[in-house]
Amino acid sequence: DISQQKLKSGFPPKLINTEEKAALLLNLGIRSGDTVIVEKGAPSSNQTLTPAQSQQTSAPRSVSRSIIRKVVPSDNSCLFASVGFVLQGDEGQSIATALRCVVGDIVLSCPDQFPDVLLGKKREEYVGWIQNPSIWGGGIELAALARHFATELHVVDTQSLRIDRFGQDLNCAEKAYVIYDGIHYDPLYEPSSAGPVTVFPVGDADIESAAMLLASNAKKAHNYTDLANFTLKCGTCGLGIAGEKVARQHAKETGHTNFEEFK
Repeated sequence: DISQQKLKSGFPPKLINTEEKAALLLNLGIRSGDTVIVEKGAPSSNQTLTPAQSQQTSAPRSVSRSIIRKVVPSDNSCLFASVGFVLQGDEGQSIATALRCVVGDIVLSCPDQFPDVLLGKKREEYVGWIQNPSIWGGGIELAALARHFATELHVVDTQSLRIDRFGQDLNCAEKAYVIYDGIHYDPLYEPSSAGPVTVFPVGDADIESAAMLLASNAKKAHNYTDLANFTLKCGTCGLGIAGEKVARQHAKETGHTNFEEFK
């Protein structure tokens, strides 16, 4: 009976509100690459049904500080490059490769936090899989990296103006920001005379307002990819592509990873 099923997503897995049958996955806090867990049994009355690891945030009316988006290559490792920049000051391919190894080590050392059912495969298989530079990162990888660096990683979603927070269960003192446009991650930083500032106190509300304003302006400019209704063009060969699944397959078959959205 489908009415007796519970759906969970995010890290740690949280219940997804399935009461609104016509709701889009995006509005439920589920993004491309996330694992959805199906459990039998109706949710109890004291459980809160909320989008996994997310919070809808309104764009601020006035902001006293600025935050800047640093564009990293669209090479399937943009998540790792973004985290490398905000937490290690390096967005190169070598740091992306190293962070893939870090994710594998964390997954192996924390079986209770990263069970096979969440990974969608055996842990040992996952560790080899995530080392492949053509594999995109997502919520699981962000959760593992937040744990490794003991720093919350906040993902600002351009289309939904939502912030997904990874590492909130770790009692971290600091946080860092990346922005997500539907298929690509970029790091965010605050400019200063001493250089880019990428890590902030967890309670810093002003920098969050600045990040939300940046996302709001990007949304107004349609600088995001609508995964439900998007078409792409391969920047390498010019092929027109409909949908993320086809884009992934094209990248796998050809090695082409430079995609542009048709507006």
